[in-house]
Amino acid sequence: MALFFLAIVVFAGISSRWTEDPDREWWGRAAGWLFAVALAWLLISGLVIFGPLSLKWTWSFITTGGLAALVTVLGGRSPKVAGSEKERATASPMGLILSKASTIAAAVFAAVLLILITEVTTSVMAKLIETYHVTLSYKADLNSMSGLLGRAEPYLNVIFYTPWWLVLPLASLLMLVAVVMARLVNANKFSLHGVYRDRLIRAYLGASNSDRKPNPFTGFDENDNIKMRELWMPEKFHGKLMPVANIALNLVSGEKLGWQERKAQSFTVTPLHCGSSAMDPGYRPAAGPDGTVYGGPKGISLGSAITISGAAASPNMGYHSSPLVTFILTLLNVRLGAWLGNPGKAGDHTFQLGYPESSVQPIIDEAFGLTNDTSPYVYLSDGGHFENLGLYEMVLRRCHYIVVIDAGEDPQCSFADLGEAVRKIRIDFGISIEFDQIDIFPRGCDVAQSQKGRNCAIGRICYSVLDGPNAPDGILIYIKPACYGNEPRDIFEYFKRSATFPHESTADQFFSESQFESYRMLGAHTMEKLCTDCGGDFDCFIRDVLQRHLDIKAPDWLAALLERSAGTAAV
Repeated sequence: MALFFLAIVVFAGISSRWTEDPDREWWGRAAGWLFAVALAWLLISGLVIFGPLSLKWTWSFITTGGLAALVTVLGGRSPKVAGSEKERATASPMGLILSKASTIAAAVFAAVLLILITEVTTSVMAKLIETYHVTLSYKADLNSMSGLLGRAEPYLNVIFYTPWWLVLPLASLLMLVAVVMARLVNANKFSLHGVYRDRLIRAYLGASNSDRKPNPFTGFDENDNIKMRELWMPEKFHGKLMPVANIALNLVSGEKLGWQERKAQSFTVTPLHCGSSAMDPGYRPAAGPDGTVYGGPKGISLGSAITISGAAASPNMGYHSSPLVTFILTLLNVRLGAWLGNPGKAGDHTFQLGYPESSVQPIIDEAFGLTNDTSPYVYLSDGGHFENLGLYEMVLRRCHYIVVIDAGEDPQCSFADLGEAVRKIRIDFGISIEFDQIDIFPRGCDVAQSQKGRNCAIGRICYSVLDGPNAPDGILIYIKPACYGNEPRDIFEYFKRSATFPHESTADQFFSESQFESYRMLGAHTMEKLCTDCGGDFDCFIRDVLQRHLDIKAPDWLAALLERSAGTAAV
């Protein structure tokens, strides 16, 4: 390898008089790829040839691999792990340790796994050689490295001297089995996505099924789930809010250099259309004749949409993605996201499918972080992997009355999710969102702050900056859970008992009765303070929030907007 790079340096020097900048860029990029391939080949070959020697310490070796896998999985989904650059800058020491530990553990586990695969395949090949009396042409000359190694460890003779006519048929057979299985296996159901989906449907959609008839053995009812298109019928739901599922389309290997931090783009599922504004065409119908709608023969279901929208633990997680952790999570099938057809031009023949026809390419892309928006299929995961509040899509739709409830884990009240949304909206749309003040404080604040602490703030969405001075600006009502000591006694008791309430980790999927009721009652108490008898009049609601909760007068811009109020509400 050293000689190879010496040759490149000499060539670059000699040819510098006759080559231009584009030529040098091409040679530099080519040299980088060659170096990466050579280094990977060197590492893999070293593990294959010398790795099985470590099996002499079998139990300690296997234990190391198992612990590495455990650290990778638990660390990869830990709420303490810092994902974005901002999170890493403000992360606790434990968060930084877990971030590094997950990456190191993933590398260790990958190495251990490769060594175990080498040992198993070598043992199988040795057994076949013995069974069929295959003669190996040993080169036992001690002057050759292979001969020296073969005498030191006999298993290396199998690696070095097994004839090609024995290896090729076996490799072809395994390849054929892989291709056939990839055609038969549903990549979305053969993962944690299906398990997670069924339980979300039973817990939340089943609760609204008044005629529920569950299977007596499994507890599931097929009628709990409904299609997204059934949620919006103009003749039945006229004037009601339209549900929009906030999802992230992963672009871990996207070509846009400016998106190397976000590694994802916004994707939505509604009763009318599914897709992303970042593609052209970006949307496919959710309602229409069977076989022509997005996400399956009869269209995507509400259960699938909310499951993908909450698929936080996935190999590809937008700006949280890490190459080694991505590989290990895919290998262990810790996959809550889903593969669906591309709603863009690349998915002209796949958008109506509910899963990939062949799982080979999607799983490879998922394992090695090669997800993009130019393949026939796209990988969708938790909307928080791009933007956690859904505010981005509401501003894109020019909604003028927007209510955002931020229930993310934020014990310090740093408003990270709000800041992330405001930043991306300004970058992508050129629209700024301004707050005069936000009097929402964390637990542990001083008495003065506690006395003036609030649960909401009002922001200005400056549509007029982009759409012209005559365009009305939007109003953002930002609501966030907080406790200041004036809540009902049961809430305050749990507040004193739990050191992090109401910002406990969102990774906690198993709430106790008192925990669940405390959050439910805090939400009810907060909204009862904000909502009054305005009969659905949003202008009245805003005035009441200003006067009764925030105790301030409407700023000039807000007073003017309330006079000419006309817009669309979104929650």
